[in-house]
Amino acid sequence: MGRAVFATRSDGEVLDRLDLLIDFIPVIHVPNTVPDAEEHWGQPSLAKVLQVFDDLQGADTDSARASATTGIPMIGISGITDARQAYNVAPGAVFRMGESGRLTTVDTSPALRELRAHVHDLTDRAAANARLPAVSLGTLDPSKVPSGYAMQLSLGPLDSLIGAMRLARAHKYALLLKFAQRLHLAGQHPDWIGITPQPALLVFGPYTPTDKAAVLEQVTTGVTGGVISLETGVQMLIEAGFPIEDAAAEIERIQSRQFEKARALADALGNPDEVAAFLGLEAPAEPEVPAVELPELPADNQPDDIPAQGQQGSGGNTP
Repeated sequence: MGRAVFATRSDGEVLDRLDLLIDFIPVIHVPNTVPDAEEHWGQPSLAKVLQVFDDLQGADTDSARASATTGIPMIGISGITDARQAYNVAPGAVFRMGESGRLTTVDTSPALRELRAHVHDLTDRAAANARLPAVSLGTLDPSKVPSGYAMQLSLGPLDSLIGAMRLARAHKYALLLKFAQRLHLAGQHPDWIGITPQPALLVFGPYTPTDKAAVLEQVTTGVTGGVISLETGVQMLIEAGFPIEDAAAEIERIQSRQFEKARALADALGNPDEVAAFLGLEAPAEPEVPAVELPELPADNQPDDIPAQGQQGSGGNTP
């Protein structure tokens, strides 16, 4: 510590044992289910299928043993002529037996077939209890799905699972973002003291493949037809996975190129400021109209010297 060099903040504060105003431990437990009353941890996602996993492990062990007896079957030989002969089951093996000799094999393939079917049943049961359909596990043949709508319906259990997990984690994610803001404010300039973290929300994108072309067509048709707003259309594109970082900025960029709508707005309102705000521009300053300057009359033709029209002077009629 005697050789330590401490940094200095912009206001001259030496960052030596500076109070960071952190009164919490930044550790957050993220549950998978909404916990019961007076309970904190919730339930693990695999707790519902632990028994099925145990049965699945036993079925796999039995299948391995049955496959060994199926690949190298058990053989019984009767009527042996030479008891000293060694008998080994191998390709091309020849067994010498007497006239009443007989070779009997024990076929265990039916048991293996049943065990394999049992393993598939346990796998389907585990997927159903865990709410993970075959299409989400990648075990479903896409050619067997009649339509995309049918595939979307098959994802119903997974939708409910993801919705429940996001509901259980929503307040924890908000707390996580609050912690991040507090840690960022720690040790900052004194002018930052008193600034409170702002409410933040973590928004997730799609977790399943999305037909972006279909969503884009729907948004284009809806916005053009006037049945949905531009804001709703941009939000639909964001949820479909389009690379839009800021919805408000994207809307401003779209409106800044809609000159036909700007012309229609100008005809409807007649206000250049509103049209410029629609395009995200500044209205041009109107030129100042110069003041009208009348020419000066000659000194011998001032208005006071001109008789009123209709009066007759000494020199005759005055026009």
